[in-house]
Amino acid sequence: MSYRPVSKLAVVAAVVGVLSSLAITTPLLWILPLLGVALAVAGLADVSRSGAEKAGRAAALVGLALSVGFGAQAVTTSFVSRWIMESRTRAVVNAWLDSLAENRLADARSMISPQLLPQAESDGHLYGDPGHGQPGHSHHPGEDAGATGSIDSLPAVQAILRCGTAAIREVRFTGRDEETGNDWCAQVRLSPCSGGGVVDLRLQLVPLVAKDVTGRVERWTITKIDLGF
Repeated sequence: MSYRPVSKLAVVAAVVGVLSSLAITTPLLWILPLLGVALAVAGLADVSRSGAEKAGRAAALVGLALSVGFGAQAVTTSFVSRWIMESRTRAVVNAWLDSLAENRLADARSMISPQLLPQAESDGHLYGDPGHGQPGHSHHPGEDAGATGSIDSLPAVQAILRCGTAAIREVRFTGRDEETGNDWCAQVRLSPCSGGGVVDLRLQLVPLVAKDVTGRVERWTITKIDLGF
């Protein structure tokens, strides 16, 4: 049997096909399946060319199958993950707005990050400032519990409450926040509000895994609330 050289394109296509599995981890690597398909097609053409007498058809076919399979899986996984995040983001935003509309301010407050709440003055000190808890600072019962401002002092919450329960709510998912990379964003429009106007909000939310008596659970927290888009 005469020796037949192996097509380099076919071999590279097989290698890139294997590496295409990395495309599942991030959309930034979706280029790998596309490159694998292109190399596999080129490899098949290389071994099928008249007079070429090159081996490697099987390697090119393997590379093609792997690239197509991993590419399809990466795209499907990405869209499913985004759909899940969109559903959860919209659900949390709607639940928060419902709690405000029903005047369940304690529930609404529990759904947002404590850093969003204004700090109330106590004995001339802000809760959490260097003087709090230091020698010479008098501590009164209940000071810590009431040191953080009320949620209805937030301008965005005040605007929502002025809209009342008759306002029509539109919640639109806008995807991942580019700056943090962890937060998910939604835009809310309430209309008509006081004076017949509209209230536009932009919210950022982050999912955190916590432990409770039932095990590990995912809890969503609103980390940013802005008036306007």
